[in-house]
Amino acid sequence: MAKTKYGHFMKNFSFKDYGPGDFRQGTKMAGDFLGYDVCIEYGTFYAAGKMGKAPYDAVAHDYDKVMIWMGTDTYDMGYLGAEVELCLGEEKEKHMITTATAVALPKGSPHLPADITRMDDRFIYMTVSVAAKTKAKSITLDDRPVQQADFMRSKYRENVQHLAFTRNGPWHYGPLNPDTHDGAITDIHGKDFEFHMSYESMNKAPYRFGPVPDKPHVHPYTEFLLFMGADCDDLSDLGAEVEVYMGKEMEKHIITKPGVAIQPKGHAHCPVIVNKQDKPWIFAVVRPWGHGGRGKSGYLP
Repeated sequence: MAKTKYGHFMKNFSFKDYGPGDFRQGTKMAGDFLGYDVCIEYGTFYAAGKMGKAPYDAVAHDYDKVMIWMGTDTYDMGYLGAEVELCLGEEKEKHMITTATAVALPKGSPHLPADITRMDDRFIYMTVSVAAKTKAKSITLDDRPVQQADFMRSKYRENVQHLAFTRNGPWHYGPLNPDTHDGAITDIHGKDFEFHMSYESMNKAPYRFGPVPDKPHVHPYTEFLLFMGADCDDLSDLGAEVEVYMGKEMEKHIITKPGVAIQPKGHAHCPVIVNKQDKPWIFAVVRPWGHGGRGKSGYLP
């Protein structure tokens, strides 16, 4: 990407095969890559089986973490195309994940194992860890049998968010922006910790983001804009051309590959304009430390 005043905020993803039990096509961005105490990892699996490498047991972290199972049918974002069994807590409460789902794990929460028991279609699995490096501590649980999570009375029901999507229609952002990308958007929140993330399917161009699509704005929080391919046969293909403007100077950057635009607290950014696309893709905004109670965002004159 461009080596200009704000070029260091724009980074491409690199993908590789991490081997059986891990992403067969994935990217892992730690704090040294992103410049913050946060790690973002995502990728796809090629077949059903265990999610994770041996020793295959429950683990916990000393940081907050969110796990996301993301479908890639951009016209039906709730569709996952797979069944995943996930154990949560010392109780080994088993949850069945069959639609797009996020699981919020406050630090110290036991979780795993997880198994993909059925895969009709490939999906994207993402984790966001609020730490510069990821490190898991194995936990040996007692011999009690796994308990199937009850529909309404499971202990970890509020940690498991089965995601609902809102359709993006014309005037989605209000009276100054009539554009639509014909996709849908969802929100993800933390559980007992500040976290916010949204992601949406991008089905057509041209498209401009935001209530005031031709002006930059600032936020009183840090966020990461992710430009993600939705083709699980080749996640390295974004299939779109996007203009991203950075700083009060509105320095223009052109994105044609999957990547991240890092937006520090108080940093001016936007407009973000999708000029053209050859295939649908996914746009995600990750706010690892949330956005509530931290003041108001604003547009620059």
